[in-house]
Amino acid sequence: MSFEYFIANKVLKTKEKGIKVSRPILRISLISVALTIIVNLITLATVHGFQNEIREKIVGFNAPIFLIKAGNENIYEADPINESQVIIDTLKEIEGVKYIAPVLYKPALIRSENFIQSSDGLESAQQVTKKEVNGVVLKGINEQYPKSFLTSILKQGRIPDFKNKDNEVLVSVQTCRDLQFKLEDDIAIFFVKNRSLMQRFKIVGIFETGIDKLDNQVVFAPLNKVQELCDFNDLNKGATHFVSGFEIQINEWNQLEDIHSKIQDAIILKPNEHGEQLQSISVLNSESDIFSWLGFLDTNVFIIISLMILIGIVNIGSVLLVMIVVRSNFIGILKALGATNWSIRKIFLFQTGALILKAMVIGNIIGLSLCYIQNKFELIKLDSSVYYLSHVPIDLSFGAVLIINLITFVTCMASLLIPSYVIARIDPSKSIKFN
Repeated sequence: MSFEYFIANKVLKTKEKGIKVSRPILRISLISVALTIIVNLITLATVHGFQNEIREKIVGFNAPIFLIKAGNENIYEADPINESQVIIDTLKEIEGVKYIAPVLYKPALIRSENFIQSSDGLESAQQVTKKEVNGVVLKGINEQYPKSFLTSILKQGRIPDFKNKDNEVLVSVQTCRDLQFKLEDDIAIFFVKNRSLMQRFKIVGIFETGIDKLDNQVVFAPLNKVQELCDFNDLNKGATHFVSGFEIQINEWNQLEDIHSKIQDAIILKPNEHGEQLQSISVLNSESDIFSWLGFLDTNVFIIISLMILIGIVNIGSVLLVMIVVRSNFIGILKALGATNWSIRKIFLFQTGALILKAMVIGNIIGLSLCYIQNKFELIKLDSSVYYLSHVPIDLSFGAVLIINLITFVTCMASLLIPSYVIARIDPSKSIKFN
């Protein structure tokens, strides 16, 4: 054990008059360092939670890459392409591609059944029979579509098998609430073909993503059934095997740009066997407004973390200066005994470092506890129409916690080297006092 550490450990435990006087400043500085850790942990956990949860829901719902007919801007309004594509087998061999599934979007109107609504007047209550109509988009999928995401958002019922032309649909909680539907209800859905067409479907499952943009619009249905409800058979001599495009899922999000580039190289300027020219679109482009917002959150995190660390540096620097002033007599004695300025500086750096670690431990306990409570009980709610989520999400890894603590400690300790130079200006002959 070095003598600097030994002395620092002994001095830190003493309670001299000067130290008692500086206790309020010491406590304030320790609180500021603890708050720095708390705020930074909560900020990082919240932002990462927003980014990961919204990205997972957007990508799970729509996939990170779409394969559609060239000249179209998005898959919702894309011109139909043949469901059978030789290029699909080639694209599946690209490293990082998880699966490729055909999808078909069909706009429709969904109508509620008769229900009675009561309106309380001043003198009497009136009952009115009403029907509500909502505009939706049927998303036709087949058994190739991954069930893991649908299972994760399922609230009631079951997932349709999507293999046959069964009239089974998966409807959102929001749609059921608006139109007063419940599980196992038979509902009427209207389509525009050559003429208006009404089909009845059975609700076998109810889902919720928490993102109003998705919950208010999409209804999952079997691909074969949606193909029947389109005009493909009229335009293509009875053939119905057409889709809006293909959703391409990938294994790792950070591979998106590389995989998208490889897919573009494989299809660009290469008409397929049906004479169709295809193109790929990244979700970063189709949902650019959402991902731009998520990217902007990183800037906010950097600003908040930088400001909090700066506040911690200023406060802990004040503690060091107060400790040096209060112990100027002690510093003079050490110099008279032959101690170097660097050795004395190390003593005070050891003391301050111990105080920083103590504050960081307290900050971690409080910060991680608050994150756990929010993650477990979802106490803080959000307006999903604005924030795309119904509650504040939390996502904090061990690596993120370690990095926050490491940056805070190293930055604070490095910043203390400058104020510790005050020790070199203390003259032993003036600082030593005899009783």
